[in-house]
Amino acid sequence: MGVIRGERLYVRLSASQTRRRLHGLGLGVRKVESAGRNRAVIIHTATEDHRRDLLAILEDVIESVPDEE
Repeated sequence: MGVIRGERLYVRLSASQTRRRLHGLGLGVRKVESAGRNRAVIIHTATEDHRRDLLAILEDVIESVPDEE
């Protein structure tokens, strides 16, 4: 199995709750994986407007945001 390319965004929600929150939106989300208890990692390729929308949807549970370029 290959490595999925994209930025990683860590959130303080379970993977299933994160999937529910993002369901049907797209926004460049490639995969949502569990990163421990009540913690998930979102692998995404979102840029510009989609990235801002993604961060806005998850703003209350984000643990870390990758640096802007």
